[in-house]
Amino acid sequence: MRVLLGFVFTLSWSLYLGGILAMELVWRPVQHYLPPGQVNVVCQRMGRRYRWIAIGALAVVGGVLARSLRGHPLSSPYGLTVCASLACWALLAAEVVTMAVLAHPALHVRQDPSLSTAERAAARERTRRAIRRMDVMLRSEMALALVGALLAASLPSGGLL
Repeated sequence: MRVLLGFVFTLSWSLYLGGILAMELVWRPVQHYLPPGQVNVVCQRMGRRYRWIAIGALAVVGGVLARSLRGHPLSSPYGLTVCASLACWALLAAEVVTMAVLAHPALHVRQDPSLSTAERAAARERTRRAIRRMDVMLRSEMALALVGALLAASLPSGGLL
């Protein structure tokens, strides 16, 4: 059972980190070569699909981490590392939910064609701010996921902390 949980845990982290890195290293450079209308549609579809992959992978990671805490004292290096990993997991889960519910929909608000020029400019500025917010969130998610993965990778050797 322990080997199976380790495999599922590693597979889930790999899916999650692979998705983040694919978005950053593959999708971002490709965006510059597509027309803006296509970028919007593709980004919306990719975001919706990846959201479910990320939530599923994080659910498995959280479940395995919570299970691995059983029977270990919290004051041991292993227990502290699992607790730190769970904290990273909770922050990542909150960030994914925040992006899914607030940040991502703000990027894809449709503009009413009857808007005045000033209202259109204000709407474009809101979209630019939403893009900047999303960039900051994605980069912080990537950093936090790498920290969480490093903490999790140290668990077989007894923990990092």
